[in-house]
Amino acid sequence: MPEHSKFLGETQRVWVCVLKISDLSGARRRADRPRVVVKALSKRPGLELDRWVKTSRRAKRMRVVNVVYEAMPQPAQLGGRDNPFIKPAQKTEVDAAMKQLRQQLRCDGYTVNGDMTVWHLYIIELTPLLRDSGNSSGYLYVGQTSQPLEDRIRQHREGHHNLKGQRLHSLACHKRFLRPRLDLLPSQFNQTFYCQEDALTAEADLRLAMEADGFVVEGGTEKLGVRRQELGIDSNEGDV
Repeated sequence: MPEHSKFLGETQRVWVCVLKISDLSGARRRADRPRVVVKALSKRPGLELDRWVKTSRRAKRMRVVNVVYEAMPQPAQLGGRDNPFIKPAQKTEVDAAMKQLRQQLRCDGYTVNGDMTVWHLYIIELTPLLRDSGNSSGYLYVGQTSQPLEDRIRQHREGHHNLKGQRLHSLACHKRFLRPRLDLLPSQFNQTFYCQEDALTAEADLRLAMEADGFVVEGGTEKLGVRRQELGIDSNEGDV
């Protein structure tokens, strides 16, 4: 019988841990949020986990400097100090819990597992519609992107496609592109967003804000219906 076979039926308690990584490892998405890594470890949060961080060669290789307890599951929650997962029986649940926690931390501005992705909003001025006849403040396109703004704007202006031939631009924006108008961004929208859901919500709110200022607006549609409903705005109001 192979020597390793005696371990096949073993179970292991694991906890979902958030570990702070040395600032020397790279930049951070937010200055007040550390670089972290989310791991399922067989070290119970508290003295055992703290000792592992200080003495483990693995922790040293990972450049772990501390435990971010405030970002971890509460003691009684699944994966927390008093309620560990049991592997391998709950491996699927462990993976799902870590995925959810990583997403939550990203939205809170943490740099998770080295991911530096952030989102920004932008506005592009379009040539006026013939039917407008000067009745509006102008014709705009609003969008959100995790790319550098100049790259995303260039995709719209030049009509880019990816290698599979899929459009990377808005047809209306490409056809009527006039110029970027980042100067029109209201101050509350001129910020960094740390998850796409927040960026999409802000994009819809930006469209509504510009429509309220008298502009005809393209883009910002993904969360638009939901935001109109949440804000009590007539769904037909402001449609192009």
